[in-house]
Amino acid sequence: MAGRGDGIGRLEGLYNRVTASTPDDARTLNVKSVMALDNDRPNEAAELIGRALVIEPAEYAYLFHLAKVCAKAGWWSHSVDALRRAIYVDPVNPEAWYGLGRAFEELDSIGDAEVCWRQCLALDPKHIGAREALVAHARR
Repeated sequence: MAGRGDGIGRLEGLYNRVTASTPDDARTLNVKSVMALDNDRPNEAAELIGRALVIEPAEYAYLFHLAKVCAKAGWWSHSVDALRRAIYVDPVNPEAWYGLGRAFEELDSIGDAEVCWRQCLALDPKHIGAREALVAHARR
């Protein structure tokens, strides 16, 4: 594909060119992190979202994205840490509780995972992922 000599996608390359003359703010760093993760560069994505969080440490969207970056890279304990911080910022967000349950599941901490999925369902009784996770673990 033309224009991909630098190893990044067209949209990412365009965004980098458009923002090249401005200093990186937290939002720009987050967008760059999302694109790096979408292009299978979790280490770079983690560095970028980490820089965004230095600027805005209590931004839920950045914390949740950091958790996704860590999960994709298989850094489950770091994903747990990011999700705990996200829940501190927004304790009634069912997606953070569901994600924390998934991270605990990956760490074989099933009791903690089930607590998180129950909290997710308390906040969103129709959450399919949490419901299916609890049913799957009840069968074991």
